[in-house]
Amino acid sequence: MSGLPVLAFGRDRRWAVHLQRVLAPRGELDWCGVFTVETLPSPTGRPAIWLLDGDDLRTARLPVPDSQSSRIYCYRHPDVGSLRSCARLGASGCLEKLASPDVLLRALRAVESGLFAVDSALLTRALAAERRAPAPVNNLGHLTERQREIVHWAAMGMSNKQIGRRLGISPETVKSHLHQVFEREGISGRVALLALHRPDGRKPPVGETVVQD
Repeated sequence: MSGLPVLAFGRDRRWAVHLQRVLAPRGELDWCGVFTVETLPSPTGRPAIWLLDGDDLRTARLPVPDSQSSRIYCYRHPDVGSLRSCARLGASGCLEKLASPDVLLRALRAVESGLFAVDSALLTRALAAERRAPAPVNNLGHLTERQREIVHWAAMGMSNKQIGRRLGISPETVKSHLHQVFEREGISGRVALLALHRPDGRKPPVGETVVQD
């Protein structure tokens, strides 16, 4: 590696300890340490690789100070939703927080070379999850793409917080979109939404639970 600065941002102490243990001894890396939103380092003007805590919405939205720097989002349990969020955010990689030293170092080399870094095992799991996912809900062509995504996951029983984490947005934004859908559809809540928009068109059976925040 050419020695690009590598910085991490997040509040996950276990992840911070893991990064310090793996990256600090590597002489070929310019490891700068782990920071939080409140302890941002002063800009150096040099391109860098940023490792961002994807589970922390405030950190995940942290703007990279220059277009030459790259972002790798790290999640405790990354899935296909995490990969989609990374792609939507223009990230350069998606990793597990406690990825092995070999995986982490290979990811940094790949990103430095201009590639998108994702562990092959994670990619395999994400593709498998995508194949198992239910078909998108129907009769939603009049909604925006974002609203259709949110309705799809809400119909699967996800909470606002879970949907927000999957799509890389805040729970408040999810709630706002759902209320807009409720008003447009003339319904009063998630159970009615689920009854209207199940992929098979059936009402949910008695006893089916819709998880809410």
